[in-house]
Parts: sequence; structure tokens; C-alpha cells
Amino acid sequence: MNSESNQAEFRSIQFSGRATEYFGIWIVNVLLSLATLGIYSAWAKVRRVTYFNNNTSMAGHSLGYHATGKQLLIGRVISFVILLIWAVTGSIPFVAVPLLVVMIFLTPWLLNNSMRFSGRMTSYRNVRFNWHGTYWKSFWFFIIAPFLGVLTLGLLTPLFSKYYYRYVATQYSYGTTRFSAELTTGSFYWAFLVGGIFPTVVIVVVYSVLATLFLRAAQPSEFELLELSITGLIFVVPAAIVFSMAFIYRILCRNLMVSNLVLSDVVAFNSDLNPIRFVWIRLTNLVAVVFSLGLLLPWAQVRQYRYLSKCTKYRVLRDMDQFIDDEVSIKSAFGEEFAEFEGVEVVI
Repeated sequence: MNSESNQAEFRSIQFSGRATEYFGIWIVNVLLSLATLGIYSAWAKVRRVTYFNNNTSMAGHSLGYHATGKQLLIGRVISFVILLIWAVTGSIPFVAVPLLVVMIFLTPWLLNNSMRFSGRMTSYRNVRFNWHGTYWKSFWFFIIAPFLGVLTLGLLTPLFSKYYYRYVATQYSYGTTRFSAELTTGSFYWAFLVGGIFPTVVIVVVYSVLATLFLRAAQPSEFELLELSITGLIFVVPAAIVFSMAFIYRILCRNLMVSNLVLSDVVAFNSDLNPIRFVWIRLTNLVAVVFSLGLLLPWAQVRQYRYLSKCTKYRVLRDMDQFIDDEVSIKSAFGEEFAEFEGVEVVI
């Protein structure tokens, strides 16, 4: 079967949620959270995630969400205590540094716990997802690798990205079956060139041209011209790098990971997010939310989620019903592990 026919078989994940419908849930969540001084926010998240999951479907079946407000509230309390300790002791020199070291080594555990909890609380056709990340691997990929990427001026960032995204993909499982993703180093270096370096150069060049035209009109002295140019570049270059890496490069990496994602020999996935379109949606959403004083936030969330769903696609490779039946039977044998998990979601 050729690639064109394979591509034609991919279908978008469906999202049937509506902004007007979600607005009612959102406004009640906001009012109750304010009335309870934030305590209800845990139950508000349950309602929000449940709404989005229940309206997200693949092959005619929607996602489920099983967390309770009590479980999430525990995570909120832990997060609040950590932030409170940090705020109180962070200004004390002999305490701030050891506390920072503790937080660095605590972060992988917090992330693993949060991702495992979120996975186990999400289900598809009565089978739950799971996260199997280990402490030291998460410490490397979430803490050390990004730091080394900066130290090498980005030269090793694509290599680290490849292994990071492969780690994230392969540590998730659906029931007892792991996801897999075969990623290539060259594709990430190409994404780094197209999504990181090229946009940064374009932004800096456009800024330089506009700044030159403006300064010529202002006619400053040569010293002022040099000072303004250097000052502007000091701010523009890092901002351009952060924007390119956080939005464009990250989206391209997401496309690479999802497009190579496979669940056993049952389902293959694809992603064709357009970075420019996604950035446009994010920016226009921000403008809409600001000028509406937050009232258009539900519309913005639904709009972005719908685009992500539309661009995330799947292709069924063989009989899914038999695979689901096998996973359900395995789940019943290991019911204690995949039943209600009294975990803690840590918000960081």
C-alpha cells in the first residue's frame, strides 16, 4: 500500500465541545472558586477536564476522566505549602541555596508523580493509561539535558530533544501495552534549523530594519545610535530565541513525536500542526481574552483544543475490539494496580 493511501486512512480525533456550552461550566467554576477562596478549584478542574475528555472521541469512543476533587485538592495543598516555604525562606542566603538544590532534586519525583496520576485518571474504553518514567531518567531529560543544551549554545539541543520526546512517548502505556516511537536525529536538527534558527534570524533582521528606519528619522548622534542598537539587540535576540524555541520548534518536535507514535500494531498516529497557524490562534486568543476581561476564555480554550484535536490523527491498523478485550481481561487480573489510584496530582 503506498504512502498516499496510508495517509488517506488517517482520521482526525473528534472534539464535539462548544464554547457556549463550556461557558456555563466555566463561569460556575470561577464563581465557586472565588466564593471558597480557591478550595473549589480542585473540583473545578475535574469538571473542566471531564468536559473536554468526554467530548474528545476516537473511533466513536470518548475519553474518560476519573480523578476526584479531593485527590486534586491534596496536590494543591502540597504545592501551596512548597511555594509558601520557598517565599518565606527564599530570601535567607544560607537557606535559599540548599532549598534550591532540594527543589531541583525533588522536581523529577513531582513530575513523575503528576504524570502517572494524570495517566491513570484518564481512560479510553474502560482501559486506563499509565506513566512508567523513572526518577533518574526524568532527572536527566527534564533537568540536566535542557541545561546542557543551553551550555552548548543549542548545538546538542536537537539531539537531546530526540531522546526527550522518545522518552516521553515510550514511558506512556495504554493498559499494559507501551507506546513506541522511532525518531531520527536528522529530523530534529532540521526542525531546529527551520523552527529555531530561521525564525530567530528573521525576527532579528526585521527588527534591525525597522529600528534603523526609525533611528534615521530620529537622527541621534553616533554614540546614541550605537548604544540604542546594542541595547535593542540585547533584548530582541533572547526574546526571538525564546519565542522560536517555545512555539515553532516545540510544535515541530510535537509533530515529529506524534507522527511516529504507534500503539503496538493496533493504532498509528499522525500530527500536522501548522506552527504559524497555532501561534496565530494563541495570539488572537490572548487579545480576545484581554479585551473581553476574561469572558472569552472559554471560547479561546475550546478554539485551541479543537485545532489540536483536528491536527492529531490516528489510523487503526488491525481489529481494535480484540485488542481492547485483551487489555480489559489483563486489567481484571491486575485490578489493584489499575483501579482507583489514590495518587496526588502536583501542580508545578
